[in-house]
Amino acid sequence: MSFKLKNLFSDNNFNLVVGLVSILVGLWVIFYAVPGLFANLFDTLLGNIILLGIILASYIHNKPLGIGLAILFIIIFQFAHMSKYIK
Repeated sequence: MSFKLKNLFSDNNFNLVVGLVSILVGLWVIFYAVPGLFANLFDTLLGNIILLGIILASYIHNKPLGIGLAILFIIIFQFAHMSKYIK
């Protein structure tokens, strides 16, 4: 199974690649414009409840996606709280 760059941008995957890039650019703009929003998601109880709700909703819809988001949020949560102690 060799992976070719042509296969990534084929007609079948074009919408997937464009959607992924759009989501990444949108997240970048939000994090650049309002960095406090991202930090507050991991610092407040309401932010943690919102993140848990996102994980549960995605897990109900797609189990691997929910598990992946949970792992990602746990890693980011640990780094966010680790940076408090380093200062």
